Amino acid sequence: MITIPECFYRISVKALILDEEGRFLLIREDNGMWDLPGGGLDHGELPHQGLNREMQEEMGIVPEVIADDPAFFFTFTNPKGLPAANVIYRAKISQLDFIPSAECVALRFIGLEEVENLTVYPNIPILVRLLREVESRK
Repeated sequence: MITIPECFYRISVKALILDEEGRFLLIREDNGMWDLPGGGLDHGELPHQGLNREMQEEMGIVPEVIADDPAFFFTFTNPKGLPAANVIYRAKISQLDFIPSAECVALRFIGLEEVENLTVYPNIPILVRLLREVESRK
């Protein structure tokens, strides 16, 4: 059994990519689960470097724009029962032609109401709640 320090979190940088209708892009992994593009930040890596690297590895897509500052930061427990944190940056891509990999076999834009019909990682319902809160303040 691994002993994890109380303040340890696995940090992932994720891209929030919206279409004209306000839907956000999710990718489906080969295990059938949906998540935001992006992934684990390596030691010594800057967030923008990590997000660029992860999107290229997963999708073969280089983001056109990544916001300077994160839009959201939250913690949760990942499917392995470990503490995790997501740092989510708004981003833009110029095209949806992706190169399939184990981490991205499909992608699609999803409306907030559609998420409950998908098998998603535990970070996605948290993001949906945060997006609804932002939407309700408008």
